[in-house]
Amino acid sequence: MRVSRQQAEENRQTVIDVASRLFREHGFDGIGLKDLMAGAGLTQGAFYKQFESKDDLAAKASRRALESASGRWSTAAQ
Repeated sequence: MRVSRQQAEENRQTVIDVASRLFREHGFDGIGLKDLMAGAGLTQGAFYKQFESKDDLAAKASRRALESASGRWSTAAQ
């Protein structure tokens, strides 16, 4: 079944959010794609439509984690 562009982007953001959390909990090598995608409620096939590699996802998830932490620190410092 084909998903809309909007749903595909929402799925992509969900995967990045879930990966950000799971990478922090288990480390980059401590969790596989199957478990990452299951955590996001999606199939492994969906991963390959959204990301070039696990390293690509790791970079995006790390960026998301840093942006989130920076926002929390900025709020706390005010």
